[in-house]
Amino acid sequence: MKRILFLLMLLASLAWVLPPVWATSPSTEQLAASMLDHIHEATAISEGRGKRVVNIFFDPNCPYCHKLYNDLRPWVGKDNLELRWIPVAILTPSSMTKAAAILQAPSRLQAFYKNENDYDFNPSGSPGGGIDPAKVVEPQTRKAIDANDAVLKRAGIYYAIPLVVFRNKAGRAELSIGAPQSDKQLKDMLASVE
Repeated sequence: MKRILFLLMLLASLAWVLPPVWATSPSTEQLAASMLDHIHEATAISEGRGKRVVNIFFDPNCPYCHKLYNDLRPWVGKDNLELRWIPVAILTPSSMTKAAAILQAPSRLQAFYKNENDYDFNPSGSPGGGIDPAKVVEPQTRKAIDANDAVLKRAGIYYAIPLVVFRNKAGRAELSIGAPQSDKQLKDMLASVE
């Protein structure tokens, strides 16, 4: 009994010395900044050209990523906005081979469009993205997709997609997980991009 009492007192005294767990956890801004610090390591497919850059991590089989793709159609090429789609392979076994099919295509953008525009209608019958999986994943393609995945992992974020990361007009890093719930939310987010 004395040992238990001693251990409880020891733990209570440590509570005054050690910072609480939440005090050492990174903020959303810190996570976003970490991702932006490493974004140059990612391989992306760009839509539009502009100084206002929005990075979007997506899995070819992700239904929420597909929703975000559809929601962003009216914004492509407008307001000096560039959308950088960064493929990751985290949801299903065919995610890697579909991401590879996109990155190994002669036109990555057209392959990306094929995946999204034919979502759930691919001839192979596998759920998700509409592109046929690559039969062979070339080593440099696997390395690129692994690097994309690593940007998420390094920030401590993994299965949270779609994940949107950008700098706001105040220069702070921001991230948003999941597809915005309304047109207003999407419009407000895009309006805040630096």
